[in-house]
Amino acid sequence: MSEDSGFEPLEDVSFCSSIQDDVWHNLAGPNAFESWHFDAVSDDGREALVIAFYDNYVLSPRFILNSTIAENVTRSGRHRFPAVSFVYAVDGKPVLGSVNEFVEADFRADGIKGCGIGGSSFHIEKADYGSGFVVSIDLLTVRGRRIKAELEWLLIENDLTGKLEKRTNAVWNAVAPRADVSGKILLIGKTGKIRRTVNFRGTGYHDQVSSANVHYRDLSSRMWGRAHFVDSTMVFDRLGGVQNRSAAGKFYLIRDGRIEEREASCETTEYARDRWGLLIPRRITFVSEDNIRIRIKPMVAFSSGFTEVKMLSEITLSMRDGKARKTTGITQFVDPRKLKNRLMRWLSDLRIGKKDRSPRF
Repeated sequence: MSEDSGFEPLEDVSFCSSIQDDVWHNLAGPNAFESWHFDAVSDDGREALVIAFYDNYVLSPRFILNSTIAENVTRSGRHRFPAVSFVYAVDGKPVLGSVNEFVEADFRADGIKGCGIGGSSFHIEKADYGSGFVVSIDLLTVRGRRIKAELEWLLIENDLTGKLEKRTNAVWNAVAPRADVSGKILLIGKTGKIRRTVNFRGTGYHDQVSSANVHYRDLSSRMWGRAHFVDSTMVFDRLGGVQNRSAAGKFYLIRDGRIEEREASCETTEYARDRWGLLIPRRITFVSEDNIRIRIKPMVAFSSGFTEVKMLSEITLSMRDGKARKTTGITQFVDPRKLKNRLMRWLSDLRIGKKDRSPRF
């Protein structure tokens, strides 16, 4: 698709911030998927943590092809490829990371309580000090080692719109735009010995995406991110921006228990290719009609692959009070078009652990 093709998302994406709607909706169709995303940046801005659960892994080589292959088909005839991804980085360098893909029978959902995939899971839990999501991770990583973690997203700003009354074919649910995150991460050697221990503390975010292939129809792209300032949180998003650099975007300003949605122009400049060939802008600016401005300066990629890049970014928020707020946030770029190429699918598959087989690299 050329840059001047006038690309626009083919369907509207509904938005909400709802704990009640943070459930598995069992969407029909081979290319439908739901994902649950958890991330955090440490208090000093040096550490980044991103975890995602998928009922159907949208960046799997099998997701793109699943209408033509028989692998992983259940008796119902559905094609689903559940997966869990994890990355922990320090100073922009990946320290621990893995993607594990499972068979459909390994996926479990239990209403608003959460879901599980293989040995990993998340669920909401109430305690005397508040409510939060407990995320447990057990994943194979390279050389037969395992990543195990137990982390909590203690809710600060959450459930800001209530349950969505009318659903479209795609829903973006920013369940908890702001949370205190803490917990422990372990790297377990092949013999069962603990090789590394990380105690994490920071500020984080949790959302869910439900999509009947709206987000990645025609192998479309997405740029999105979030940043936590002292007095507010900002979440921004743009669909189709890799193919069309003039595509509009939107952002959500969260403060004082309220969430404000704004359409915005989005200018991207100073493009450069990352180590795997994805074209990434180094300067991004969102501007709303009432002149709220977000300046994003991607600094370093802490997770990079053939279809997705996660970067620590310097993010500046300028509002009408004349005060510029600056912090370190996370920006993600997704461009699945390389999965059209058979060689790229094969190489991507080597980075995915499955059926008790470690990822190759």
